[in-house]
Amino acid sequence: MSQTGGNTVRAHHPDYGIAVIVAILLSVGLVLMYSISPILSYKVSATTPSDYYFMNQLKYVAVGVGVWIFATAVPYSTWRKWAPKLLVVSIIGLVALLIPHLSSNENGATRWLALGPLSVQPAEILKVALLLYLAAWFERHRDDIKSLRKGVVPFMVMLGLAAFVVVVLQKDLGTAMVLVVAALGMYFAAGLRWRHLIGLMGLLIGGTVVAIAAFPHRMQRIMTYLHLQCGNLVALATSPDYHSCQALIATGSGGLLGLGLGHSIQVYGYLPEAANDSIFAIIAEEFGLLGTLAIIFMFGLLVWRGIQIARTAPDMFGRLIAVGISLWMLAQAGINIGAMLAIVPLTGIPLPFISYGGTSLVISLLGMGILLNISKYTVREASDANSRQRRGDSRAYLANPGNMRRVKVAR
Repeated sequence: MSQTGGNTVRAHHPDYGIAVIVAILLSVGLVLMYSISPILSYKVSATTPSDYYFMNQLKYVAVGVGVWIFATAVPYSTWRKWAPKLLVVSIIGLVALLIPHLSSNENGATRWLALGPLSVQPAEILKVALLLYLAAWFERHRDDIKSLRKGVVPFMVMLGLAAFVVVVLQKDLGTAMVLVVAALGMYFAAGLRWRHLIGLMGLLIGGTVVAIAAFPHRMQRIMTYLHLQCGNLVALATSPDYHSCQALIATGSGGLLGLGLGHSIQVYGYLPEAANDSIFAIIAEEFGLLGTLAIIFMFGLLVWRGIQIARTAPDMFGRLIAVGISLWMLAQAGINIGAMLAIVPLTGIPLPFISYGGTSLVISLLGMGILLNISKYTVREASDANSRQRRGDSRAYLANPGNMRRVKVAR
């Protein structure tokens, strides 16, 4: 049971549809790691086990699923008191990136904090911490949300500081963009005025321009995106267009049905970050257009289910968390896929649940666990669960925005 607006709300079945979608995406990621692991492992060293990438990903999935199950079992209202502590931990982690012996730099970005045998990305923790904190903050200040001085300005300061820390300390513009999209969407769902929304978007666009102009490697990526040329394959090897062009070559070579599982050519050292940020291009090469459309459909369905949970959440806190997590997945998947298709400039950001990596995968599954817990208290599901239980039918039901009824509370 969960405390909601002073009432004790009975829990019911979670939205198993979301669990199925996430399980499918995790399975796709593991299958891909199994197929490309021998090639990528040999690139590490000739003595590296051929299943190096696959076994590591399997460990990450095991840990992530444990976190997912834990978060699904914990009442989402518990995160009200834990959000500030989690936010402090993430900020300390980001500041620790300034310590040379604790941080590691790769491709011009300082994103990893070395803690013994573990490597952690503090910005990934910041994603979920900031969304939980903002949801609680919006709920406490619901009367000030429409106020410029008491609502918009404090929000802008909090979001601006978070984005600044990620962009400057971690040099990760992609993660900052995900945070901005999710946080701004939460504020809009909480009741932000349209004129304030337009003003905030203008300020954020200006801040993004400054963040790009201040770092030469970001300017180079923008110029590469605007003047992408993949025709001269001889000059391409030393060109800044190389990564984007190889991603497009991989995507185009897959055709309608793909080259088949384990038949990727780009993974043989042509496509950078094949297991991480570029995994969508490998999906396109091996599974073709139909495979990529299936992945895009799964993410779209995941976000749609999350929004339905938000619409039927029993309180403002749960509704805003569901909106934030849904937009987080939408923005991160959209930026990753868009970069591989040259729709947006190239940026280093993983594809949720599929890309190789530990912190991003575990934190994404934590978010899904929290979302699933919220779905256990949605209004429509509670009514249906009680009604079906009286008729002896224990089947699970998905959240549905239609025909909402009052949630039954414990007496």
